[in-house]
Amino acid sequence: MSSFEIILLLIGCLLASSVFSQVLPRVSLPLAQIALGAVVGLFVTADPTQVFRDPELFLVLFIAPLLFEESRHADKQALLRFWAPVASLAVGLVIVTTLTCGATLHLADPNIPLAAAFALGAALGPTDAAAVAAMGADVTLTRRQKSLLSGEALFNDASGVVCFEFAVVAATTGEFSAGHAAATFATDFLGGIAVGLVLGALIALVVRKVRDLGLETPTEHVLFEVLTPFVTFLAAEELGVSGILAVVSAGLLMRLSPRGLTVEASRHALASESVWELLTFVINGTLFVLLGMKLPATLGPILRVSQGTDAAAVCGLVVLATAIVAGIRLAWVLALEKIHRARHAHEYAGTGTAALVRSAAVPVPERAQGGGDPLDHAHAPPPHGRRHRISPA
Repeated sequence: MSSFEIILLLIGCLLASSVFSQVLPRVSLPLAQIALGAVVGLFVTADPTQVFRDPELFLVLFIAPLLFEESRHADKQALLRFWAPVASLAVGLVIVTTLTCGATLHLADPNIPLAAAFALGAALGPTDAAAVAAMGADVTLTRRQKSLLSGEALFNDASGVVCFEFAVVAATTGEFSAGHAAATFATDFLGGIAVGLVLGALIALVVRKVRDLGLETPTEHVLFEVLTPFVTFLAAEELGVSGILAVVSAGLLMRLSPRGLTVEASRHALASESVWELLTFVINGTLFVLLGMKLPATLGPILRVSQGTDAAAVCGLVVLATAIVAGIRLAWVLALEKIHRARHAHEYAGTGTAALVRSAAVPVPERAQGGGDPLDHAHAPPPHGRRHRISPA
């Protein structure tokens, strides 16, 4: 099957999933797309990912525009207010999950190389922005919960990718230096943010100059927005820093739309929202359908070869990895919530351990039960009326 035929097949699956989501709106769209892709994968023997074999091409085509769109609409005031817990989740939690999950899996099954186990832990550590967005549409979250989850999803991809790269290098070469890894991580992280801010400021300046000359139309405006994440990512990677963080920081800084309630601003906003809504749906859907199409080819050999105790051992390792990731995350969030409540003890007077655990484990604000997060409505952002988007990292 040619690459063009695979692309047409993906588009057909996206169209079918769109119709399916309207027929059964309560079914999670990502799960429906994965299931649809798995069904197609049973009948298509060609590798659907052959079109995107280059990892950098995959990142720049899929992850860069999604993170740029999410960062443009992120609650910037809340991110600044809660920057410490967001950084803790996006960096600290990913590193701890990588090390703990990798070491535990290696101890559980010594046949798994330690470096390979660390690579798996790095892949499982970062949260998925699609899951965060989907959960936010189904349950009620406080502003602080939304800020922590969305902010973490914006930045933890970079830390996960760096940890994964070092684990793969260690697995293939057998060499690893903690000092070199720490220095590279700091360079990628801080350098990516700095490059993104600089490029974002330059692009915003160019757009402003073009607008002042009266040469910008909604078409040029949308093209500027769409090209920005690709240019930023590629430039940052050429400079040897994290392209993902460069895209996120540029999106947080930039505002390309004209300000004010004018006809021009409305035309630009309408064109931008329409194009990005289509792009995010296509990119997200393609990711989930590709994942589903890969499942039969990935699980088939395992199920055929693994029998009896071997199959049980594989399932046990999957359950163990899931329990480790979920357990570490719950403990980490509990610690953050306890620190937060200790700093605002007078506002949480009368709440006990049960309320603390419920707040960390169940994403439903206590306000709905008569209590609530005192910081939730004090600085709540105005409603913006945007349609819900599902966009993974």
